[in-house]
Amino acid sequence: MELSDIRETANVLSIAMLDNPIHIAVYNGNGESQRFEIERMFFELFHNLPGVTFLAKERKRIVGVMRMKSCVGRKTEDEIKEQKGENDIDYRKTIWHREWSIKDPLEQHWHLGPIGVLPSHRGLGIGSRLMELFCKEVDKCLANAFLETDLDENVLFYKKFGFKVVSKSNIFNVENRYMERAPQIKTISR
Repeated sequence: MELSDIRETANVLSIAMLDNPIHIAVYNGNGESQRFEIERMFFELFHNLPGVTFLAKERKRIVGVMRMKSCVGRKTEDEIKEQKGENDIDYRKTIWHREWSIKDPLEQHWHLGPIGVLPSHRGLGIGSRLMELFCKEVDKCLANAFLETDLDENVLFYKKFGFKVVSKSNIFNVENRYMERAPQIKTISR
């Protein structure tokens, strides 16, 4: 991904993840205002915490995104800044991100996310191809991988690539699963 791709990448992810239960719960609803908030969150993520990002394109249009970032340890805020209350989106985002941070492994790992494919392009193998790229990269590093998900179908999808659920938590009545994957070491036979 180039810097010039960030705006479109954030837009694609906001469309791909608009119906995710955690996004509906955190952003209090659905529709264009929620999609815009999700897009803004991803735009800030790519600017403030860049990682290695692969894009799937159809012609020159981005249709899928996968970001991976090398991480060590957990980063949590010890206190939640004074907010306007539970209905305040910034407060809800802080609670959500703090819970996810608490579950982050202490040892070095590759963090997968976000990953998303436009609804119009699902079922074409784009997500699987992005996952194959991710797995290939982390296996070369002999590193563990970690991700969070709130969708049952995602749990099944990630299991196909060697991920296992290691813990769960409930955030705003949404079950979140935390998954890890050990590196797959391929031996060469002579």
